[in-house]
Amino acid sequence: MFRPGITLLLAVLALPAGAEIYKWTDAQGKVHYGDHFPSSSIPKQFNPLTSKAAETQAEEARRREADRAAHKRMEQEKTREEASRKQAASEEEAHRKAENCQRARGNLELLQRMNTRLTTVDAQGQTRVLDAAARQAEMERAGRAIAENCLN
Repeated sequence: MFRPGITLLLAVLALPAGAEIYKWTDAQGKVHYGDHFPSSSIPKQFNPLTSKAAETQAEEARRREADRAAHKRMEQEKTREEASRKQAASEEEAHRKAENCQRARGNLELLQRMNTRLTTVDAQGQTRVLDAAARQAEMERAGRAIAENCLN
């Protein structure tokens, strides 16, 4: 019930806050303040007052806008760096997979073509001869490596 009246009262009271205040001195040297220009008989003595609060608010608004712009630039730079880092990791992964693919294809081709006995070095550094079952297991391992690392 009282809200429209209170709102109207606050709106009316806020009007003078945005008005400019003027200061002038009359012919007798008396200082006057008002919200409108003085009479035309004393225009040379007219000095509009500037509001320190308005200047402070404008300066604060400029500072906040500069802070927002700086924050936005930092976020954009962070996004660019992250995209660059992801691109580099993706390229490195693609290069690694290409090398693994080439190595696996070479191993598979070697295992398929060679009819002689093949030897390999185990984890302890010992040389061992691959029998038919071990050869087949190595061929399957090379096939899995090709499937994982090769695009086609």
